[in-house]
Amino acid sequence: MPHRRADALPKSGVQSPFARLRGLLDAHQPGRPAISLAIGEPRHPAPDFVLQALAAETDSYRRYPPIAGLPAWREAVAGWLNRRFGIAADSLAEAAQIMPLNGTREGLFLAAQLAPPKPDGLMAMPNPFYQVYASAVTAAGATPLYLDASEATGFLPDLEALEETTLARMRALYLCSPANPQGTIANLDYLQKTYDLAKRYGFILLVDECYAEIYDRAHEATPPPSILQIMQQHKDTDAPVMAFHSLSKRSNLPGLRSGFCAGGAQLMQQFFDLRMIAAPQSPIAVQNAAALAWADDAHVSDNRALYQQKFDMAEKIFSNWPGFFRPPGGFFLWLPVDNGEAAALQLWQQLGLRVLPGAYLTRPSADGQNIGDGYIRIALVGDLQETETALRDIATHLSPPMAAAHEVAS
Repeated sequence: MPHRRADALPKSGVQSPFARLRGLLDAHQPGRPAISLAIGEPRHPAPDFVLQALAAETDSYRRYPPIAGLPAWREAVAGWLNRRFGIAADSLAEAAQIMPLNGTREGLFLAAQLAPPKPDGLMAMPNPFYQVYASAVTAAGATPLYLDASEATGFLPDLEALEETTLARMRALYLCSPANPQGTIANLDYLQKTYDLAKRYGFILLVDECYAEIYDRAHEATPPPSILQIMQQHKDTDAPVMAFHSLSKRSNLPGLRSGFCAGGAQLMQQFFDLRMIAAPQSPIAVQNAAALAWADDAHVSDNRALYQQKFDMAEKIFSNWPGFFRPPGGFFLWLPVDNGEAAALQLWQQLGLRVLPGAYLTRPSADGQNIGDGYIRIALVGDLQETETALRDIATHLSPPMAAAHEVAS
């Protein structure tokens, strides 16, 4: 089955995959000086003009920032949404439907608290998943529903497989596009299906679009779309949807902790009310620097080109690797192996390379099978030379998986 029955899901909390990785590797010595390919922390150059703007505004830390965002920041984000997705001002009021976040993780967690209450309620997410989704679901008093996004389903949850009784219990659905870790892009038709389900069954749709500016050259003419485009197509300014974006990946500024969310009017008003009490404001200096980043697309294009070069390397190196696929977006390789934990430990002990076992990003099904067991996640965040050397070493030292285990579904 492509998804799991809710009554088979564990009720326990979620452990950080990186804590699990430390437990696996740190008792062993690395075979070479350590290089991490485990964490999605961009290491391309950050735009200098943003860093200079931060340094020039130290006096602003004397003042409380507005939680709804500075006018210049809101204008810059609205401008980017218009350039990137064609979102017009009459579809998304910048003063009321766009809000700054201290990194999107904060927003993705808090947004679950807005989900409409339902008896025995579910909140769904892709499997593999970003761990904050599951933590948010638990904090909101719901049961997590993990929807397998495997090779057989095109690395996206199979929405057609959801039964009506399950959909009726759903309070929220988390999606990520391009997906972490597979890089799959949810096209407009897929997003339309999620919107239709949310409207019909009365749940909110929370779409993590943080990798939307990192995509392969085959998608230059048709870059990853946004759920906000579906909202606009329906002229539904009060749609039960929220989109989340960040400068961490787009502009190589993970330490800035600057992102935003945007969505339907009523949902955003509820989110504003919640954040007024339960969340910190984004600092004034950060907002002003972020406004400069959102207003500039040239550095984003340069950044994307570097990742595309690394996709080229990976495709060349793993061209004969059973089950290898070039990701449409994001900056991870979801590489098939026979056993993810064993492969991660081998690469650490022999090469000093840290990669993340796929099972640390997934939950097993009721029968104990885990679709992440046969993968490792490799973050292509280093420079070109480091990346090429690491990928060649991985291809040389790991044995390819059995081809039959990763046949592409027809």
